[in-house]
Amino acid sequence: MYYSKCNIGYVVRAEIGEEIQDALRQFAQAVGLKSAFYQGIGTLSQVELAFFCTDTKGYDRSFFDDEYELISMMGNLSSHDGIIVPHTHVTLGTRNFQTISGHLVRGVVPVTAEIFVTTIDLTLTRKDDPIMKYKGLISPRRTHLKIDV
Repeated sequence: MYYSKCNIGYVVRAEIGEEIQDALRQFAQAVGLKSAFYQGIGTLSQVELAFFCTDTKGYDRSFFDDEYELISMMGNLSSHDGIIVPHTHVTLGTRNFQTISGHLVRGVVPVTAEIFVTTIDLTLTRKDDPIMKYKGLISPRRTHLKIDV
């Protein structure tokens, strides 16, 4: 992985063979990032995507073994129990110009992935949600606004 610091974050390029979620985690640890938002483009292969089902309160997972255009990748970095957690969603393009999208569990870079990381001045964490059974994002300076439903 290569990276350059800029005025609002980092420009990152993942290399061939790197697993993108691990690369994001290792990058954050190497530069001391606690929280950030990111977006990217490139290519992925050996992809595992997930979809959170509210009825089962769990993830359905699918595996995709081909090479895909990484049309859009967006996510955030936070921590849970002191471990950096990249939370990434992707849209992938197939050879037949169709798209696949979902929560990225893993994906290996076959050519390149170009990622722009925007740093923020908050330390975001994740906390277990007892109702939905997932790890929800928490900000230390949050304000609660009750929405009428």
